Amino acid sequence: MVKKINRKASQDKILTVAHSIILGVFKKKISTRKTKTLRYSSLKSSDKAKCNDLVQNVLRFTIYLDPWINKNKKGRLRIELLCLVRLALIDILIRNVRQETVLKKYSDLADSNERTKYSKNQLRYLIHLAYLQLENKALTPIFFFEEKLRKILLKQYCLEKVEKVEKIFSKPPSIDLYFKKRVLNDNYLKQLKGSSVGLSHFRLSQNISLMETKGYLEGDWWVQSLAASLPIKMAPMTFKGKTVLDVCCAPGGKSFQLVDMGAILTSIDKSEKRLEIMRESLFRLNYDFDLINIDVFDYEPKKMFDIILLDPPCTATGTIGKNPDLQFLDPVEKLDELIKVQQKMLERCSHWLTDNGFLIYSVCSLLKEEGENQIEKFLRNNKMFSAVHSVEKYQLKKDGLEIQKDRGMRIMPFYEENIGGTEGFYFAYLQVKGSK
Repeated sequence: MVKKINRKASQDKILTVAHSIILGVFKKKISTRKTKTLRYSSLKSSDKAKCNDLVQNVLRFTIYLDPWINKNKKGRLRIELLCLVRLALIDILIRNVRQETVLKKYSDLADSNERTKYSKNQLRYLIHLAYLQLENKALTPIFFFEEKLRKILLKQYCLEKVEKVEKIFSKPPSIDLYFKKRVLNDNYLKQLKGSSVGLSHFRLSQNISLMETKGYLEGDWWVQSLAASLPIKMAPMTFKGKTVLDVCCAPGGKSFQLVDMGAILTSIDKSEKRLEIMRESLFRLNYDFDLINIDVFDYEPKKMFDIILLDPPCTATGTIGKNPDLQFLDPVEKLDELIKVQQKMLERCSHWLTDNGFLIYSVCSLLKEEGENQIEKFLRNNKMFSAVHSVEKYQLKKDGLEIQKDRGMRIMPFYEENIGGTEGFYFAYLQVKGSK
């Protein structure tokens, strides 16, 4: 009996926290990254994963669910009640929770809030209707881009490509591990639950604890998506013994790759909070390199670098699959400002290279304004630079991998679609032509 009461209290708390996080996104335009740290402090470790799964699914399928809600609602819905209905639909459609349970727990939550308690009948009606239509298979959750962003993407890509991205983003995001060279072998990988994803990468099965995964304490690997690793993996230059500057380095995946490949590395980032997390990984991985908390616009290097990796702030639209709240935080409104920042960073970093040095530009964005167009403009204004292709083995034609002459490489989320796809990325390799 006590266990049953404790389980109900735990479920109620998960639902309350999930509702507050979702409400923060839609009512106050606050990212889940900012609210999770505060809200999750009241949850047990096992409940945090359940809450996160619930929140992610609501945000992933909101664009699909809302037309159904608007079509079937009786009168106006306050945002607080609308978020409750979205949560209930995920419990019904994704988690297959029994109707009696959903009705009870959502009615109780509605009763506890002054802004929803008098609309409980509306909530119960929509829950009943969802179960009725679910039995007739009228509802199947699918991810769609928000209208404004989708229009932009349709102008830049064909409908088929946008729909393929939406199909990938309809699935829970994968967790990819990048392994150090010294530990990568078949016997090691056989002890893990998941599958290999090309060189150095392993994709974990869903719902596996990272801290309990083999090699965590030993520092054998770090979490890094397949797409995020490609700017370094596909690079046409060698890193061993080269002086490298990683600008906007946090959370650190590319820095760890560079060190693993033998680079003499300096990494900088202006966010102390993100660097603190990176230092924890640095300690676990037993790596050692210069890690500096400074804004690139304040940084004055004491030496020139053979290679500079620039991963500037961007709309991060390529990561909406794992961060579905992003598209509800008006990323397009920030685009013009971000483009200017990217241009200034490119220009500043371009002066810190040795003769014949390389500048690697990388963004996790689907928008060409931050990728192809940005590099095209930079090359037009900086004649001493030229675009260089990736290593030959990656120049094979592959769905989701677009090699663009003089404009870099585009990775679409449906790259490696047969194993679940990845994130959207753009990157380019720019080389100084001899002496500057």
